[in-house]
Amino acid sequence: MKKFAFILMAAAAIFASCNKVEGPQGGNTDKPSGNLTVKADFTISVNPAVVGEEVAFTATATGGAEPYTFNWELGSDIKLEGQEVKYTFEKNNAYIVKLTVVDSQGNKAEKRKNLVVNPAIIAEKGDVKLLWAGYTRGYNAVSTPAVADDGSVYAVSGANADNPGMLYKFDKDGKQVWAKELGGQVRATPSIDADGTVYLGSGSTNGTAVVYAFNPDGSKKWEFTSDKFWAADPSALSPSIQTTVCGIGSKNIYFGNCGTTGSVLAVDKAAGTRVGWVTNADGTGGPAGGVRSGVLLTKNGQVVWGGGKYGTHYIAQSKLDGAGNSGVAFDGRYYPFTAKNNSEGGLAVLTINGKTCVAGLFTSNDTAVPWLYAFDVTTGEAVCAYAIEDSPEMDNGAVVVTKEGYLVGTLNYSNGMENGGIIVIDPSTAEGRKVAEYRVQEKVSGSPAIDAAGNIHFGTESGNYYVVDKTGKLIAKRDLKELVAADSRYTQSIPLTDPAKVYSSVVIGDDGKIYIHFTNNDTAKKRAFGAIVCLQVPECKGVSDSVWPMFGQNRRHTNNQK
Repeated sequence: MKKFAFILMAAAAIFASCNKVEGPQGGNTDKPSGNLTVKADFTISVNPAVVGEEVAFTATATGGAEPYTFNWELGSDIKLEGQEVKYTFEKNNAYIVKLTVVDSQGNKAEKRKNLVVNPAIIAEKGDVKLLWAGYTRGYNAVSTPAVADDGSVYAVSGANADNPGMLYKFDKDGKQVWAKELGGQVRATPSIDADGTVYLGSGSTNGTAVVYAFNPDGSKKWEFTSDKFWAADPSALSPSIQTTVCGIGSKNIYFGNCGTTGSVLAVDKAAGTRVGWVTNADGTGGPAGGVRSGVLLTKNGQVVWGGGKYGTHYIAQSKLDGAGNSGVAFDGRYYPFTAKNNSEGGLAVLTINGKTCVAGLFTSNDTAVPWLYAFDVTTGEAVCAYAIEDSPEMDNGAVVVTKEGYLVGTLNYSNGMENGGIIVIDPSTAEGRKVAEYRVQEKVSGSPAIDAAGNIHFGTESGNYYVVDKTGKLIAKRDLKELVAADSRYTQSIPLTDPAKVYSSVVIGDDGKIYIHFTNNDTAKKRAFGAIVCLQVPECKGVSDSVWPMFGQNRRHTNNQK
């Protein structure tokens, strides 16, 4: 009998132990049977939010034992309690929202989500007038319009599934004069010679690269094709043209292709025949990376181009002009660190402390920090290197020069941060000095342009056009999509549904008119199209007389230092 009672007592103890769970500190707490796992989740009323906007957070919990307590951490400094809480953020940032749920027995569950709080929207400002807009079919990536002496405008649209690459000519009033199918993808920018000849490379798909010379009436002057392309043995190459501009000299033009077999050529601009080409340092093949930006001509006789992650190269113009079919090795390059393969933005030429320098933007492959740099184009030695540590890496980015000799660089942004826009640097010292900036939560991929008053004009991938003065004060801002959509002339011909995404650079004419090419930001690129707009703002009376005030140096994009 005693033995049986002991067995019953042991069974009861075992049964009781099966209904105990471990508390948060390892202690046992009596609890009814059922689902012992606590689960937490929550919703956010708006994400991304905007500074000054109230955001509601609503929690849910299952499992465990009611009642629950709810604790919130919004970033590292904001702590709230309750199943539903509301908060109005005063600072923009990317926040981690953490919810902790504790049931009546001390069991915990956590849930984390990201919340982006964007800066307050910048109100539109200034008197921006749309003079005209012209439709372009296809997806325009980074190509920039060029303006001829008679006011004609040449614009490029890239190929997609439904459209070939195109070159358009508009008259000074925005009427389309002609359009030419180029075939293949087009990312290059047209350049215009003094006699009106238009030079343009097309074909960013390997093996299809062509450089054209068109007369102003649209007839073809010549074309430089793959069968006579970059090296002594063209059959070994698959040339491809990226974001390049032909540099225009007195007798020759200069252009290049990209890739491991890339090279740079001098071509007789009257006949379209090669007179010289650049090899690698050892005399074999072309310089690594080929051409991703440029080709520039300096007053002291250098030919310069950007080779992406392989650095910025240069060679004496006279040496290249006389190279012939044997080719000639480049003279040197600026290669301060391993860069990401994204240096496709515009370069600029200027004089710093008596030295002829080339400036541009690199992003470090190791730290992802963008650098605004300038180097002596005769020695390859660094003159200035300024780390923009509060901005993320660039995949394009460009540089222009103010009348004072300052560098203006374009910037990318981080979620929730106003670290995009433009920055102005004095390059007269090795480390550089920040002079001004205008930061927005928008990415600027193309080059800015500087007008006669020193104001800086730029477009963003969000579809906005900005004008700021030399101190970084906002003068004008307009949404390009809304500007075109509000004009009854273009309701049918330019049916914008998405933001007017600006990849390309701003161009300022001698008369102060502003030209921007944008793409309708349709996620299905085969349905995308673009438009070139001609704008006018009262503050812009003409272009700056700086040595390099816009992409390609001038409205014709000759890429030749004056």
